[in-house]
Amino acid sequence: MPRLFAALLLLALSACASTPDYPPPAAPSRKHALPETTGPHRFLHAAGTQWVDEAGGPVRLRGVAFGNEVYSKNPLPTTHHGEADYARLRDMGMNLVRFYLYYGTLEDDTAPFRYKQSGWDWLDRNVAWARAHGIYLILNLHVPQGGFQSLGEGGALWSQPANQDRFVALWRAIAARYADEPVIAGYDLLNEPVVPRGKQQWQQLAQRTANAIREVDRRHSVIVERVNAVAGKWDNDAEMNFVTISDPNVVYTFHFYEPFAFTHTHAPWAGMARVEGGQWGPQRHAEITSGFKRYLDWGARKGVPLYLGEFGLIRAAFEANRNGLGWAADMIDLAEAANLPWTWHSYHEDHFALYYGYGTPINPDKANQALIDLLRDKLAR
Repeated sequence: MPRLFAALLLLALSACASTPDYPPPAAPSRKHALPETTGPHRFLHAAGTQWVDEAGGPVRLRGVAFGNEVYSKNPLPTTHHGEADYARLRDMGMNLVRFYLYYGTLEDDTAPFRYKQSGWDWLDRNVAWARAHGIYLILNLHVPQGGFQSLGEGGALWSQPANQDRFVALWRAIAARYADEPVIAGYDLLNEPVVPRGKQQWQQLAQRTANAIREVDRRHSVIVERVNAVAGKWDNDAEMNFVTISDPNVVYTFHFYEPFAFTHTHAPWAGMARVEGGQWGPQRHAEITSGFKRYLDWGARKGVPLYLGEFGLIRAAFEANRNGLGWAADMIDLAEAANLPWTWHSYHEDHFALYYGYGTPINPDKANQALIDLLRDKLAR
């Protein structure tokens, strides 16, 4: 019955072609986060339900995703960001970047298993910039061999064994190059896996990849994401679609965009072009707290550390008094209360961003300044 009610509600919202005239919202929560981890970079590892440093001290990591124009498969997105952007993040109180990778940055389909020096050079520059500004990097293979997973169009990763061989080999090469680099917090193996048959497909590939990484790197955390969908079904199972692997240093990650009708208001690629997500306010808190708790409960049951790898809002949610700032503040408060490391999606693109303008250099005149101010205020040292 709840699912039927939700479907009927979505249909009703979809019929709204015009934007409602919402009243001015209340000011968002200005609760401050605890101070972030600072000082020299240290290797991080999983210990029980915590992500800790070499001395066993817990780390607090907060940051943003560098999307790196992976959706247009740009192998060297040099206009996406530069060293100045690491300085901007540090000034905001952030100390983490989830760094999206397109496999084509390092490998061409016409030359599998041969890695490009231009890609290594670009990664090395980013590691150096991050080190200079006190930022950790999480490397995330966002577009693997076989295709981008999130929208269910990357089936070739699962149907063609050669793509999985290349996937594993690429991660082994990355780990071999950066095995002694503490600026890298961990290896986020695959973004939002969508498998055609069952979760075990991702579990087996993740285990195989972790094993290959451990042949050359025993120090970095491996980060394993839950499955996004199975055989075209996007529902969560009793395990919240997580899979687990055998490894002494694993962090498990999830993404959170609830309620979807609000975070993706008028998103055409998600079939939401005519869906109005409403206005965010205190009366809607249960729409995030209950879903968020299910992920936390899974982590507590398994005794493993969790990382909130993605959360964010479409540009329209910050317009017409919809109060995207309120949602952002509430989500940060939830993550902080749970002591989770987190990264906002994303830094520089057209829809979910601190700076708009996909494929063009950063322009401060195209900033979501209210969101930047909120983040700076919450992360103030």
